[in-house]
Amino acid sequence: MRCRDCGYDNHRNSGKCDNCGFRLEPQTDSMKDQRAAMQKALVDPDENPKAPNLVPAQKTKSGLIGLIVFLVGAAGALFIFTSFERAEVESEIDIAHEIVEEEIPIDSLPLMLGTDIVYVFNAEGTSASPRTNVNLALIPEGTKVSFLGSGSMSIQPVVNYMLQKINGNDFRSLLPDSVYAWKDSTETSYFSAPILPVLRDTTGTQPVELKILFTDGWIRCMIEEFDTDVAEPISGYGFNQSVFTRGFNQAVRSIERKNTEDRPVHITMIFPSESTFGEAMDIIDSVAVYTDSLGYEGFNIRWVNVTN
Repeated sequence: MRCRDCGYDNHRNSGKCDNCGFRLEPQTDSMKDQRAAMQKALVDPDENPKAPNLVPAQKTKSGLIGLIVFLVGAAGALFIFTSFERAEVESEIDIAHEIVEEEIPIDSLPLMLGTDIVYVFNAEGTSASPRTNVNLALIPEGTKVSFLGSGSMSIQPVVNYMLQKINGNDFRSLLPDSVYAWKDSTETSYFSAPILPVLRDTTGTQPVELKILFTDGWIRCMIEEFDTDVAEPISGYGFNQSVFTRGFNQAVRSIERKNTEDRPVHITMIFPSESTFGEAMDIIDSVAVYTDSLGYEGFNIRWVNVTN
């Protein structure tokens, strides 16, 4: 017969199937006999089965703990939220300004002179210290630099120091602005004069150089390019308005007769080596009234040994 499990033909009705190993005799029973086991209940309903040994569930507090954690978190979030609201109402800008004013004090001297950096000379004029509100480690190009000193100093060390600074590499990205001299020891008023920029590029338009020398006996206006040398005698060292005007006007006419093609006129003031810084600045302040009206630019300052 064929095995009803795998379908293999064993050619016999007893024993085990040669293919799957199931016995062949039960497979020949009638369908009723094969299903008889399905008609009988596994448990006799008349018998009372023994109750299972059930272990009662232990009560835990996880729900209570979870509720407490939730309430604590909600209270913390509410506290942080309300605290943040109060912080926004307070003026943070005023506090920031107070901190900045304490950490970065403002130097009033550069503000008074209207310059970015001002070098203040020592009593001898041999050195100077910068006063500024600019970060000296991050000086932007075009920063204006000036010089300030007592009028009683000798002009020699002052001019030497200024020339050394202006012509140095440190001033390549800086802009010489002005020079100042205190009029008295109270340091409340001062003379001022603009400083000429340094001409490092010789390919551009070159200015007309007008040099004016003041001594105790002469005022000389010189333009070496035009072979002009106008000398006017004066009585006593100092600025004589009428004598200066006479010599200066001759120099101006000499410039106007030349075809300068609107070249700028730069003025260099030259003083005897024994002059004081205040005397030189007093004269420059008086001369500026005339040079400014003509649109001339100035000033360079020099000193020279003068022999009578």
